[in-house]
Amino acid sequence: MSPEPANRIAGRIRDVVEGRERLAIELHDDAGALIGRLAPLTEAHLADDTVIGKLTDWRNASMGSFLTQFTATPDRTRNWLRNGVLASSTQMIFLIEADDVLIGHFGFKELTHDTVLLDNAMRGERGGHPKLLQIAGRALIDWLFANAGVAMVTGYVLSTNPAAIMLNRAIGFDRWEKLPVRREEVDGEVRLVMGEPGEDSADSTYCYRLEKDAPLAK
Repeated sequence: MSPEPANRIAGRIRDVVEGRERLAIELHDDAGALIGRLAPLTEAHLADDTVIGKLTDWRNASMGSFLTQFTATPDRTRNWLRNGVLASSTQMIFLIEADDVLIGHFGFKELTHDTVLLDNAMRGERGGHPKLLQIAGRALIDWLFANAGVAMVTGYVLSTNPAAIMLNRAIGFDRWEKLPVRREEVDGEVRLVMGEPGEDSADSTYCYRLEKDAPLAK
């Protein structure tokens, strides 16, 4: 499949999340066996209390892994999806399914002509292939390179999250830049704001900015 211009992939994102186009990304292990799929989160999921509840519970259980930290509720999750993720033409979240069980999610945002930020990686449930999240991340990156035509995929991970560091190395991010982080709290919401490379963090909190280039054309 040849890369699509940015305006075309933006239109396709709208078609998918609004239910006019069906999309699924199959997940295969190293032997080629089908182990699951990535299914886009769409406007129809706003009425699915099970999905909304799981996303809410998973985020609360992993609050410390996010750059923005707060106590999620089903209403807040639904509003975030409705007014943020699903209203955007540069962002998507995919549900990770294995044996018809919802295991987690993976997404992207800030899609431009050249770059995209991998985001919202979460394994919320046991089950499925032990490397399911890693395989899902690789598959999503491959889909973005093939369909969005970006030259680079980026990401962020806190230095205090060894599991996420291992995951992102396994996915294939090969350039890592250490950034200081400062903590800001407003109205009960904590935001971890990144500084410049080489600066020190007042409370020794850091994150990494990750990069992975598109494969060279053969």
